[in-house]
Amino acid sequence: MPRLVAMANEPALSLRDVTVKRRGRVALRMDALDLDKGRVLGVIGPNGAGKSTLLAAVCGLLRLSCGVVQLFGHDLAGPGASQARRDIALVMQAQDVDPRLPISVLESVMSGGYARRGWLRSPGRELARRALEMLELVGIGHLAGRPLGQLSGGEQQRAAIARALTQQPRVLLLDEPTSALDWRAQRDILGCIASLRERLELTVLLATHDLNSLESLCHEVLCLESGHPLWRGPAREALDADRLGGLYQAEVAVVSHGERRVVLF
Repeated sequence: MPRLVAMANEPALSLRDVTVKRRGRVALRMDALDLDKGRVLGVIGPNGAGKSTLLAAVCGLLRLSCGVVQLFGHDLAGPGASQARRDIALVMQAQDVDPRLPISVLESVMSGGYARRGWLRSPGRELARRALEMLELVGIGHLAGRPLGQLSGGEQQRAAIARALTQQPRVLLLDEPTSALDWRAQRDILGCIASLRERLELTVLLATHDLNSLESLCHEVLCLESGHPLWRGPAREALDADRLGGLYQAEVAVVSHGERRVVLF
């Protein structure tokens, strides 16, 4: 099925007057948010700030209490919404997979293509080929036949990214993609995301607690607190000790380490 045609000069992602309520309270209130094609917006804030809620609202996992979410100018609650949503893929936080789960890495990644094919259609060779291509892109093509539950945490997260990419999205949502991973796996996953974003011309919305990855990975940063935006600006300006200290209610220092700046709590 062909993709919806983007309207001229429209941002990749646009939110207007969006409110999400959970258990009777406002979990997210976003008056306006635009993200241009090919850009990476990092979303930071303490636990409960609304980062995951924002991503869930954008991809349709949470119902909006009011407001509009548009993808390339098309309303995700209007006519053609189901088709438009196929251009958004979400990668959740890393979770343990039962090693006894009878599914291979390739089979897991192929399931990402069902959003476009439908669950009742036979997967076919083309989907298997695309899934293998995505596994190669994320660096674990050699693990295609291994049981998914026997992968390391970093390998499972790479498989999750490959699964999302098999959907052929134009907008990729990442919810804490490096949580529960060791430092080397974190570095590898972030490098993988940066490479894929450029190669596949993706627009990325990234919720993260990894403040030290912001400058290298993101174009801009959005600070959330209690479901409300506090600040948005260039990633380099986000690494401000006073701003971060106020956001996290903690004493923060930003120090130079070679050409990098590092956030210390």
